[in-house]
Amino acid sequence: MKSRNAGPRLASLLAGLAGLVFMSMATTGCASRPYNNGGDASPLFVYLVPLILANEVALFAIEKKKESAAEAHEAELLSQVHRFEELKVLSVKGDAAIQCELAFCYLRGRGAIRDVGQATFWLQKSGRQGFAEAQNELGLCYYNEIGVRRDDIEACAWWSLAAPSHVQAAASLVYIESNTEKRLTKEAFAAFRTSVRRRAEEIKKL
Repeated sequence: MKSRNAGPRLASLLAGLAGLVFMSMATTGCASRPYNNGGDASPLFVYLVPLILANEVALFAIEKKKESAAEAHEAELLSQVHRFEELKVLSVKGDAAIQCELAFCYLRGRGAIRDVGQATFWLQKSGRQGFAEAQNELGLCYYNEIGVRRDDIEACAWWSLAAPSHVQAAASLVYIESNTEKRLTKEAFAAFRTSVRRRAEEIKKL
């Protein structure tokens, strides 16, 4: 933060020094000027003082804005930590939405240290209860190898479960199946879709 403020503060200091110099010239007769006891201010001094004051006010406003932003950020972090601690207690009661929210905390490091293993653990618990948001996220985890090994069949199985009520899951399923169909033979693609349906049924039974 010091490096960000160095430029404005240096400019303010230089302006202040310049103001002092001109004040001295105006009141003491420096620079070969006769001493003026009438108290007339230098025109430059008259213009510089408002500029110096305006600069200081602007810098103060910037500092207050940064302080307010930092305080708001700190409050948000404390709120996230508090919510995470709440979720850890509530998740063991079996609520799928709570478990999914806890998983996202682990997945994104929100109020907790990022832990993809814990994230997928709680996504599984939530997804097996039919929570579409968790099912969609599990599809993404399996497809992008986040906390688990990549498995297109597993990804599509979770997306197929979420698809009826989750637009993103439905779009992801269509996209992956379309790409898979292009690179496989007709028989191999039929086997792929059968495997996806079978795995989805297994998950439902769980």
